[in-house]
Amino acid sequence: MPFSNGGGNGGGGGNVSRSVREQVIDAVETGFSTYKSGKNSGRARKGRSEDPTSQVTYDYYYELWARLSPGGWNVDYFEDEACTKPAGYARFHTVNEENGDYTATGDIEITAGPKAGSKAISSTSIISNPEYVYTVSHIGASPGGVEWSTEGRWDASSGFYKSYLKDEKGKVFRYECSYKSDGTSRVVFTDENSLEFTLNFNAGQSGNGTITGDDTTLLPATIVWDEAGSGTITFKDGSTETFENFEFSRQ
Repeated sequence: MPFSNGGGNGGGGGNVSRSVREQVIDAVETGFSTYKSGKNSGRARKGRSEDPTSQVTYDYYYELWARLSPGGWNVDYFEDEACTKPAGYARFHTVNEENGDYTATGDIEITAGPKAGSKAISSTSIISNPEYVYTVSHIGASPGGVEWSTEGRWDASSGFYKSYLKDEKGKVFRYECSYKSDGTSRVVFTDENSLEFTLNFNAGQSGNGTITGDDTTLLPATIVWDEAGSGTITFKDGSTETFENFEFSRQ
Protein backbone atom coordinates (compact mmCIF):
# COMPACT_ATOMS: atom_id res chain seq x y z
CA MET A 1 0.00 0.00 0.00
CA PRO A 2 1.76 3.19 -1.11
CA PHE A 3 1.58 6.14 1.29
CA SER A 4 2.31 9.74 0.42
CA ASN A 5 2.85 12.72 2.67
CA GLY A 6 0.03 15.26 2.57
CA GLY A 7 1.97 18.13 1.06
CA GLY A 8 3.45 20.58 3.53
CA ASN A 9 1.31 19.24 6.40
CA GLY A 10 3.42 16.19 7.18
CA GLY A 11 5.60 17.62 9.94
CA GLY A 12 7.18 15.11 12.29
CA GLY A 13 6.12 16.78 15.55
CA GLY A 14 9.07 15.36 17.53
CA ASN A 15 10.25 11.82 18.17
CA VAL A 16 7.18 10.72 20.10
CA SER A 17 4.77 12.06 17.50
CA ARG A 18 6.79 10.57 14.65
CA SER A 19 6.64 7.18 16.36
CA VAL A 20 2.87 7.42 16.75
CA ARG A 21 2.50 8.53 13.15
CA GLU A 22 4.49 5.55 11.95
CA GLN A 23 2.47 3.18 14.16
CA VAL A 24 -0.80 4.48 12.70
CA ILE A 25 0.47 4.25 9.13
CA ASP A 26 1.88 0.77 9.70
CA ALA A 27 -1.42 -0.44 11.19
CA VAL A 28 -3.40 0.77 8.18
CA GLU A 29 -0.79 -0.51 5.74
CA THR A 30 -0.67 -4.05 7.13
CA GLY A 31 -4.36 -4.43 7.87
CA PHE A 32 -3.64 -4.44 11.63
CA SER A 33 -1.06 -7.08 12.50
CA THR A 34 -2.60 -8.18 15.80
CA TYR A 35 -5.92 -8.86 14.14
CA LYS A 36 -4.35 -10.70 11.23
CA SER A 37 -2.01 -12.82 13.33
CA GLY A 38 -4.57 -13.56 16.04
CA LYS A 39 -3.96 -14.94 19.49
CA ASN A 40 -3.48 -18.67 19.89
CA SER A 41 -3.63 -20.53 23.17
CA GLY A 42 -1.21 -23.11 21.81
CA ARG A 43 -3.12 -26.01 23.28
CA ALA A 44 -1.55 -28.65 21.06
CA ARG A 45 -1.71 -32.14 22.49
CA LYS A 46 0.68 -35.02 22.13
CA GLY A 47 -0.15 -38.63 22.91
CA ARG A 48 2.07 -40.55 25.32
CA SER A 49 2.40 -43.35 22.78
CA GLU A 50 2.10 -43.91 19.05
CA ASP A 51 -1.35 -45.42 19.56
CA PRO A 52 -3.78 -42.94 17.91
CA THR A 53 -6.57 -44.19 20.19
CA SER A 54 -4.65 -43.38 23.39
CA GLN A 55 -6.90 -41.69 25.93
CA VAL A 56 -4.06 -40.04 27.86
CA THR A 57 -2.40 -37.02 26.25
CA TYR A 58 -0.14 -34.18 27.31
CA ASP A 59 -1.69 -30.73 27.23
CA TYR A 60 1.12 -28.26 26.46
CA TYR A 61 -0.94 -25.22 27.41
CA TYR A 62 -1.83 -26.34 30.93
CA GLU A 63 1.38 -28.43 31.17
CA LEU A 64 -0.60 -31.35 32.56
CA TRP A 65 -1.52 -34.86 31.55
CA ALA A 66 -5.09 -35.18 30.31
CA ARG A 67 -7.26 -38.28 30.39
CA LEU A 68 -10.05 -38.08 27.85
CA SER A 69 -13.37 -39.82 28.23
CA PRO A 70 -14.58 -41.95 25.29
CA GLY A 71 -15.45 -39.51 22.56
CA GLY A 72 -13.29 -36.80 24.18
CA TRP A 73 -16.18 -34.80 25.62
CA ASN A 74 -14.85 -34.78 29.19
CA VAL A 75 -11.27 -34.42 30.38
CA ASP A 76 -9.60 -35.05 33.72
CA TYR A 77 -6.22 -33.39 34.25
CA PHE A 78 -3.32 -34.86 36.25
CA GLU A 79 0.16 -33.77 37.24
CA ASP A 80 1.61 -37.19 36.43
CA GLU A 81 1.39 -39.48 33.43
CA ALA A 82 0.09 -42.31 35.62
CA CYS A 83 -2.93 -40.11 36.41
CA THR A 84 -2.68 -40.45 40.18
CA LYS A 85 -2.46 -36.73 41.09
CA PRO A 86 -5.68 -34.90 40.09
CA ALA A 87 -5.14 -31.39 38.74
CA GLY A 88 -8.49 -30.28 37.35
CA TYR A 89 -11.18 -31.09 34.86
CA ALA A 90 -13.06 -30.03 31.74
CA ARG A 91 -16.72 -30.90 31.29
CA PHE A 92 -18.77 -30.41 28.14
CA HIS A 93 -22.46 -31.06 27.54
CA THR A 94 -24.49 -30.81 24.34
CA VAL A 95 -28.18 -31.13 23.56
CA ASN A 96 -29.53 -31.60 20.04
CA GLU A 97 -33.27 -31.03 19.75
CA GLU A 98 -35.41 -32.68 17.10
CA ASN A 99 -36.48 -29.26 15.80
CA GLY A 100 -32.86 -28.38 15.04
CA ASP A 101 -32.14 -26.33 18.15
CA TYR A 102 -28.74 -26.92 19.70
CA THR A 103 -27.07 -26.00 22.99
CA ALA A 104 -23.57 -26.69 24.30
CA THR A 105 -21.95 -25.72 27.59
CA GLY A 106 -18.44 -26.12 28.92
CA ASP A 107 -16.68 -25.73 32.27
CA ILE A 108 -12.91 -25.92 32.87
CA GLU A 109 -11.07 -25.61 36.18
CA ILE A 110 -7.38 -26.24 36.81
CA THR A 111 -6.42 -26.88 40.45
CA ALA A 112 -2.72 -27.82 40.24
CA GLY A 113 0.33 -27.33 38.05
CA PRO A 114 1.78 -24.14 36.50
CA LYS A 115 -1.67 -22.89 35.45
CA ALA A 116 -3.43 -23.66 38.76
CA GLY A 117 -6.35 -21.30 39.22
CA SER A 118 -7.30 -21.21 35.54
CA LYS A 119 -11.03 -21.24 34.94
CA ALA A 120 -13.26 -20.97 31.90
CA ILE A 121 -16.92 -21.33 31.03
CA SER A 122 -18.52 -21.43 27.61
CA SER A 123 -21.93 -21.67 26.02
CA THR A 124 -23.22 -21.94 22.48
CA SER A 125 -26.79 -22.08 21.26
CA ILE A 126 -28.65 -22.26 17.97
CA ILE A 127 -32.35 -21.52 17.83
CA SER A 128 -34.06 -22.35 14.55
CA ASN A 129 -37.65 -21.26 15.11
CA PRO A 130 -39.40 -18.89 14.93
CA GLU A 131 -36.22 -17.04 13.92
CA TYR A 132 -32.67 -18.25 13.46
CA VAL A 133 -30.44 -16.99 16.27
CA TYR A 134 -26.88 -18.10 16.98
CA THR A 135 -25.13 -17.06 20.21
CA VAL A 136 -21.72 -17.88 21.66
CA SER A 137 -19.94 -16.89 24.87
CA HIS A 138 -16.55 -17.82 26.34
CA ILE A 139 -15.12 -16.33 29.53
CA GLY A 140 -11.88 -17.31 31.23
CA ALA A 141 -9.04 -16.30 33.51
CA SER A 142 -5.54 -17.58 34.24
CA PRO A 143 -2.90 -16.88 36.93
CA GLY A 144 -1.05 -13.60 36.64
CA GLY A 145 -4.14 -11.51 35.97
CA VAL A 146 -4.83 -12.84 32.49
CA GLU A 147 -8.47 -12.45 31.49
CA TRP A 148 -10.22 -13.14 28.21
CA SER A 149 -13.69 -13.33 26.77
CA THR A 150 -15.52 -13.68 23.48
CA GLU A 151 -19.17 -12.99 22.85
CA GLY A 152 -21.29 -13.07 19.73
CA ARG A 153 -24.85 -13.08 18.47
CA TRP A 154 -26.11 -13.40 14.91
CA ASP A 155 -29.59 -13.49 13.40
CA ALA A 156 -31.14 -12.82 10.00
CA SER A 157 -30.90 -9.03 10.27
CA SER A 158 -27.80 -8.21 12.31
CA GLY A 159 -24.93 -9.57 14.33
CA PHE A 160 -22.01 -8.69 16.55
CA TYR A 161 -18.79 -10.22 17.84
CA LYS A 162 -16.60 -9.05 20.74
CA SER A 163 -13.20 -10.33 21.82
CA TYR A 164 -11.28 -9.12 24.88
CA LEU A 165 -7.87 -10.08 26.26
CA LYS A 166 -5.86 -8.70 29.16
CA ASP A 167 -2.34 -10.10 29.39
CA GLU A 168 0.01 -10.57 32.36
CA LYS A 169 1.22 -6.97 32.11
CA GLY A 170 -2.30 -5.57 32.17
CA LYS A 171 -2.25 -4.67 28.49
CA VAL A 172 -5.68 -4.90 26.90
CA PHE A 173 -6.47 -6.08 23.37
CA ARG A 174 -10.01 -5.95 22.04
CA TYR A 175 -11.79 -6.46 18.77
CA GLU A 176 -15.46 -5.73 18.17
CA CYS A 177 -17.49 -5.84 15.00
CA SER A 178 -21.15 -5.49 14.18
CA TYR A 179 -23.18 -5.52 10.99
CA LYS A 180 -26.69 -4.83 9.75
CA SER A 181 -28.72 -6.31 6.92
CA ASP A 182 -28.37 -3.05 4.94
CA GLY A 183 -24.66 -3.86 4.46
CA THR A 184 -23.26 -1.34 6.92
CA SER A 185 -20.85 -2.44 9.62
CA ARG A 186 -18.68 -1.12 12.43
CA VAL A 187 -15.32 -2.29 13.76
CA VAL A 188 -13.56 -1.23 16.97
CA PHE A 189 -10.03 -2.54 17.30
CA THR A 190 -7.11 -2.07 19.68
CA ASP A 191 -3.73 -2.99 18.21
CA GLU A 192 -0.43 -3.98 19.84
CA ASN A 193 0.56 -0.31 20.24
CA SER A 194 -2.62 0.47 22.22
CA LEU A 195 -4.00 2.48 19.30
CA GLU A 196 -7.77 2.16 19.04
CA PHE A 197 -9.44 2.32 15.65
CA THR A 198 -13.18 2.88 15.26
CA LEU A 199 -14.15 2.19 11.65
CA ASN A 200 -17.59 2.71 10.13
CA PHE A 201 -18.18 0.92 6.81
CA ASN A 202 -20.87 1.82 4.29
CA ALA A 203 -22.53 -0.91 2.22
CA GLY A 204 -20.07 -0.32 -0.63
CA GLN A 205 -17.05 -0.57 1.75
CA SER A 206 -16.23 3.11 1.79
CA GLY A 207 -16.19 4.62 5.24
CA ASN A 208 -14.76 6.79 7.95
CA GLY A 209 -13.43 6.49 11.47
CA THR A 210 -11.27 7.75 14.28
CA ILE A 211 -7.92 6.73 15.76
CA THR A 212 -7.22 7.35 19.45
CA GLY A 213 -4.32 6.62 21.79
CA ASP A 214 -2.14 8.01 24.54
CA ASP A 215 -0.47 10.60 22.34
CA THR A 216 -2.12 14.04 22.51
CA THR A 217 -0.08 15.76 19.79
CA LEU A 218 -1.27 13.74 16.80
CA LEU A 219 -4.28 11.96 18.25
CA PRO A 220 -7.17 11.71 17.93
CA ALA A 221 -6.92 11.39 14.16
CA THR A 222 -9.63 10.85 11.58
CA ILE A 223 -9.58 8.45 8.65
CA VAL A 224 -11.72 8.32 5.52
CA TRP A 225 -11.57 5.99 2.50
CA ASP A 226 -13.53 5.31 -0.67
CA GLU A 227 -14.83 2.05 -2.13
CA ALA A 228 -11.50 1.43 -3.87
CA GLY A 229 -9.67 1.63 -0.54
CA SER A 230 -8.02 5.01 -1.15
CA GLY A 231 -8.19 7.55 1.64
CA THR A 232 -6.63 10.03 3.99
CA ILE A 233 -5.57 10.10 7.62
CA THR A 234 -5.81 13.55 9.20
CA PHE A 235 -3.92 13.95 12.46
CA LYS A 236 -4.82 16.32 15.30
CA ASP A 237 -2.10 18.78 14.30
CA GLY A 238 -3.57 19.06 10.80
CA SER A 239 -0.95 16.93 9.06
CA THR A 240 -2.17 14.26 6.67
CA GLU A 241 -1.16 10.97 5.11
CA THR A 242 -2.87 9.45 2.09
CA PHE A 243 -3.07 5.77 1.28
CA GLU A 244 -4.36 3.30 -1.30
CA ASN A 245 -5.77 -0.24 -1.12
CA PHE A 246 -6.96 -0.04 2.49
CA GLU A 247 -6.24 -3.62 3.66
CA PHE A 248 -8.71 -3.78 6.51
CA SER A 249 -11.70 -3.15 4.25
CA ARG A 250 -10.84 -6.40 2.45
CA GLN A 251 -11.06 -8.60 5.56
